[in-house]
Amino acid sequence: MAAPAMAQQANTAGEIDLPTVQVQTDTGGYLATTTGVARLPVPLFDMPQQVNVVTEEVLREQNDTTLEQALRNVSGITFSAGEGGTQGDAPIIRGFSARGDIFRDGIRDTGWYTRDMFNIEAVEVFMGPSSFAFGRGSTGGVINMVSKLPKNATFVEADVTGYSSSGWRATLDANGKVNDNVYARINLMGQNVDTADRNNVNAERWGVAPSVTVNLSDKTTLTASYYYQHESGVPDYGHPYLPAPTLSTSPGNFGQPVGGYYGNGTATSPVPVPRSNWYGVTNGPFKDQVNTDTNMATLYIEHELNEFVTISNGTRYTANDRNVIVTAPRSLGTATNNTTASALTLYPVQAMTIGMQRFNTVTDNTQLTNITDMVAKFQTGIFKHTLNAGMELTKETRDQNRVNLCNPSAAACRTSLYWPSNTSASAGVGGYSSYLPSTNNTDMTDVAFYAGDQIEIGPNWQIMGGVRWDIADTTYNAITNAGVASSLQSSESLFNYRLGVVYSPIKAINFYVTYGTSSNPSAEYGVLSNDTVTLAPESNNTWEAGVKAEVLDGKMVLTGAVFQTTKTNTRVPTDPVAGLPPQVLGGEQQVRGISLGAAGALTDKWDMTVSYTYMQSEIVSVGPSPTLESLATVGKELPNTPPNSFSLWTTYDITPQLTVGGGITYADNTFANTNNTVYVPSYWNFDAMASYQINKNFQLQLNVYNLTNELYYAQYYGGHAVPAAGRYASLTARATF
Repeated sequence: MAAPAMAQQANTAGEIDLPTVQVQTDTGGYLATTTGVARLPVPLFDMPQQVNVVTEEVLREQNDTTLEQALRNVSGITFSAGEGGTQGDAPIIRGFSARGDIFRDGIRDTGWYTRDMFNIEAVEVFMGPSSFAFGRGSTGGVINMVSKLPKNATFVEADVTGYSSSGWRATLDANGKVNDNVYARINLMGQNVDTADRNNVNAERWGVAPSVTVNLSDKTTLTASYYYQHESGVPDYGHPYLPAPTLSTSPGNFGQPVGGYYGNGTATSPVPVPRSNWYGVTNGPFKDQVNTDTNMATLYIEHELNEFVTISNGTRYTANDRNVIVTAPRSLGTATNNTTASALTLYPVQAMTIGMQRFNTVTDNTQLTNITDMVAKFQTGIFKHTLNAGMELTKETRDQNRVNLCNPSAAACRTSLYWPSNTSASAGVGGYSSYLPSTNNTDMTDVAFYAGDQIEIGPNWQIMGGVRWDIADTTYNAITNAGVASSLQSSESLFNYRLGVVYSPIKAINFYVTYGTSSNPSAEYGVLSNDTVTLAPESNNTWEAGVKAEVLDGKMVLTGAVFQTTKTNTRVPTDPVAGLPPQVLGGEQQVRGISLGAAGALTDKWDMTVSYTYMQSEIVSVGPSPTLESLATVGKELPNTPPNSFSLWTTYDITPQLTVGGGITYADNTFANTNNTVYVPSYWNFDAMASYQINKNFQLQLNVYNLTNELYYAQYYGGHAVPAAGRYASLTARATF
């Protein structure tokens, strides 16, 4: 939640300047100017960092319902498929995992779930390391969702949407005020939607998000909010890949792919089966299903200490409970279930079988966070400061229980790859009787202190610096399904910083250079192992140089940046005979790239947001005494890092009532593993929309997605890839009062 700017400011002569009158420029609702994070008070245009914002107008026009859909507007982001029992939102930014770098109003949003957009008015993506503001992680970037909170207004907006893929969705957004001091808002959502051209895959969700703001005085504001989201759907683990090559460890051919489905080392794509093929269980007591319940209560207080300083404090408690039974497609085999690699070379796909690796995972996450921020805007001589400082206290817990239900090598747990059968659990593909559970629980605490200052020096220069120190302690207890117990503890100190310079030759153009660091501790995702518990955090650094330009009288902003992110001490396995621990720090990974963007209004009728990213990634080294298998990956590309990706969304007002628009997304062939032996193909996706304002209160909106019915993969990693929905349409009736 951003602190308000000071109404007036002392100049160098001790006089008081009158408040600056802000002239609002029509940018079509596509251009954001500030962030939703109190500790980042600098305007986006002056921030020495690339920031992409998916605004409320874009979310509405695209009828985006999930965070994943919203982030398709930002190039350089991919999504990992669910694996190991995890699912929900798992973005990868500029080649590095950001599953733990999702925030809501500047507070980390934990838990494995699909985040719905019914209570979100903007999604912000801070590219590059932002640990100075957000803490652990943030190697490639950070995602922040801005909640819909009370406004000094009275309105009601209700949407009802029908889907051609079968399903419906309804939302309500109502805001009112008791007087000039008390405002309240409530958002409601319910849906039951099938995924187009994916058999059995379904998302049923409902949610409620009330909030109230009270002006306790002319200087103090209190906002209390609650968020609840329930999901009960059928998870999707997609399709496996054709048998992949291996990397040779022989002299003279070291690191080269050999064998695989084609027999010549060619990297393989997902199996060529109908998009609709799904390999789970649809009935019985152990059918595939995911249930999540997310509760989030927040209390936020903001106080203007004086005309220069604002202090805010936010406290949030989050509980995310998840129970999933899922089937992962594993272990391709012949018609007789022979799974050896040589037997599958050029074997007919229609005759293959697939193993159904089934498991039930129950995960309960909690997080209690308190953040205090101070923002001060003042002038000392020729220096105009925008200073922020704060403290964060966080306690997280996670309890997990996992039971394997079906071994993919067992005959009862196999089905046809091309014509999968809907096998019930009673037929032998599920049950707890033969398997013992594995359990683990985590207790994490973090105490952080941070400060930053951006200083304007005359009309042409700005410099910024920010530091953050985190003290993180983790206790991790686990019992394997073989009954082996372990208890591990770690205590880690993370120090990160960022420095930047902004040069403005004219008011409408900013050139900038910035350098920042970030850290990935061993317990970043709440898990420790004997291999990593003693290791220091991985370290990352990013250089970025860019330009931001306001054009068309400020109606549109153009951005461009070159960047390089280097992970200098990755955790890597060692040769067992080297006498070293199983894993050590010492590997290096690097991503270099170019990022371009534009957002705003080309004319008073034509709006556009566009994003392009080029990335060149490389595993530079794998540390001292590596295994031959890991050494063979040196020089390979990082997974989930497409060399080229592109996104565009644009609309045009044909008449005051009729608006038409469309979108394009593109991504190159992209490897899904560090061996670079499996990949997802490149794709072009086209969407379209048309809306008609019947009168001042009623609107109809038609969206058509994947116009060409392109088969592409929305999520992927080394085990499987999840096909995106086929062509489908939605029709929304919207009432506003």
